[in-house]
Amino acid sequence: MTNVTNAPSELCRTLLHCMADTLIVVDPQEPMTAGDRLDLARRYADTWHHRTPQDSGATEREILAHAPAVRPGTTRDEYAAQLRLVAQGVTA
Repeated sequence: MTNVTNAPSELCRTLLHCMADTLIVVDPQEPMTAGDRLDLARRYADTWHHRTPQDSGATEREILAHAPAVRPGTTRDEYAAQLRLVAQGVTA
């Protein structure tokens, strides 16, 4: 997992859980991609801040700082589990 010295904010933890919820519902056995990670981070940050660029950009950067890089062969539901661990403060 990503080595981040600061714990995710409450908002970031909430959005990581939301991202995980999406991943386990939408094509959970399909491969997770780096593009999916970026898309979900942007989508949830934009939605939370109603597309206010300065606020959503900071939130998107925080999500991406805490969301682990996608490893080849990882399915969407496996990645969802990783996001939940990060949101719960578990580190590797």
